[in-house]
Amino acid sequence: MLLSDLLEAEVVTEGDERLGRVHDVRVRMLDRRGSDGQQMRVIGLVIGARGIRERLGLDVGRTGKPIADRDLIEWEQVVEVDGKRGRVVVRGG
Repeated sequence: MLLSDLLEAEVVTEGDERLGRVHDVRVRMLDRRGSDGQQMRVIGLVIGARGIRERLGLDVGRTGKPIADRDLIEWEQVVEVDGKRGRVVVRGG
């Protein structure tokens, strides 16, 4: 799966509550000594208005403003990624 496959995917809870769309993906670089390339791990999905602003470059993460809990879905909460339907299912609801 490519990170770009997650962008604009609909995010819903297991109870089918619509939370919004993925506007940005948070990743962490992994320290893999001896590896031929940098490896990344997805740590979260940014949804909501903050995500739109960041994607357009209007409100970047470097501003120091915290992302509201409702705007960041931690990757551990993801239950299923359905690429065919463009949908991410998360725990809850």
